[in-house]
Amino acid sequence: MAQERKKRRFALKFWQKTYLLTLALFLLALYGGIAAIASAAQQRAFEAQCGMLLERQHAAAQSLAADAAAVYARRPEALPRLAESYAAQAGGAGMFLRVAHGGELWADTLPAPDTALPEIPPEGQRVHAVLTAGQRHMLYVSAFLPAPPEDVSVTCAFDMEIFFAEWEQTRSVFYTAAAAVSAVLAVALYVVLRGLSRPMERLAAVAGRLADGDYTARSPLRGTDEVGQLAHALNEMAERVEQNVSELQETAYRKQQLVDNVAHELRTPLTAVGGYAQYLQRAELSDEEKYEATQYIVDETERLSAMSRRLLQMAALRGETAAREPVEVPALLGRVVRTVAPKADSRGVLLCMEQTPGYIVYGEAPLLESLLVNLTDNAVKACEAGDSVMLSARAGEACVILRVQDTGCGMDEQTLARLGDPFFRPDKARSRKQGGAGLGLALCRQIAESHGAHIEYASERGVGTIAEVSFPIDEGSLAGVR
Repeated sequence: MAQERKKRRFALKFWQKTYLLTLALFLLALYGGIAAIASAAQQRAFEAQCGMLLERQHAAAQSLAADAAAVYARRPEALPRLAESYAAQAGGAGMFLRVAHGGELWADTLPAPDTALPEIPPEGQRVHAVLTAGQRHMLYVSAFLPAPPEDVSVTCAFDMEIFFAEWEQTRSVFYTAAAAVSAVLAVALYVVLRGLSRPMERLAAVAGRLADGDYTARSPLRGTDEVGQLAHALNEMAERVEQNVSELQETAYRKQQLVDNVAHELRTPLTAVGGYAQYLQRAELSDEEKYEATQYIVDETERLSAMSRRLLQMAALRGETAAREPVEVPALLGRVVRTVAPKADSRGVLLCMEQTPGYIVYGEAPLLESLLVNLTDNAVKACEAGDSVMLSARAGEACVILRVQDTGCGMDEQTLARLGDPFFRPDKARSRKQGGAGLGLALCRQIAESHGAHIEYASERGVGTIAEVSFPIDEGSLAGVR
């Protein structure tokens, strides 16, 4: 791990790679272009300089050929002196000259080149080359003079050191300017790429914090370019991840709470069943005492069976969507009243149903009946003799609302906020005495969610409680209403 971090520390970043690659490509293009331009310019200047010097050589050779032809016709022995005279005059004009006739050298002021001169071509042609003589660049031009006399060769030399020195200075100016431009570009490119890379580094830092588990990390939104769009997408992803993690944590907490509650709820009846079983085994009991002990075991067993059935129902409904079948509300409420009426009568509680219009809700009738039976049964349990429970239905805004209202003891806000949590009992002593495990309202909530409905509670101590189940209106929900 440490070696990996060390490698990351010394690895080039993307903007650094971009900077070096861009700078290298620019310098390559700049210096390559300058070299190509300088070479072409030098070649043109060199050709122009050579052209001018070749004109001078041609004029000198023509003049020498004319004079040599005249002297050869009158006094051939004077040709060497003529050559020497021309060599002397050429030296004053910055031209060096060598004149030879066959193997005889007539005049020679030519500086010796460091390498051999090119072979002189036949008459009517000439050859030229730039060679070094000592530390100087010289242009050598060789040719045969037209006869007569025959076999007379002339080689001229011109000093081009000034041309090469000036061109070297010009080339230095070119490369100095290129170096200055390169330095300016390197600084400007660094500033630009560093500025462009900082938002990406901030995004990478935010992504790293998210990877480390800090789901509150967000990137500041600056601009609407690609980086801004990426920051916006990263923030959206972070929000969704945070939301999903929160939901998973909440789900895990609820599951753990459910496990803890189940373990707690199982411990008491199992302890009692085990205790009474041991009591039956070890003690000598009368028939009446045996009956009471076994009856207690039966009661606790039935309570455990009821709790397991509720848990299975809740598990079956989790994440499921109920079937979409029309259910008439008046008939549904009537069946609920008939189911709970015996219990209400035994407690002296008045259970009645308000005259209800012909509303229709869509879902599974057995589940809806179970939902309302649970709510009504809880309402009856909260009442004392002389209290009342009313079932009714009304049309809300884009929904049909089924209401169960009682005039029982009511609840405070803290209790009201926890209604529907598994194993939560507002009055633990009364609920346990009546066989409740705190799963009825949790089951009601899951049945409502499977039907796309939601339950709301309102309560006040000493006044009573109202439970309302709101079903979204479908086509035909108010078909029976005039």
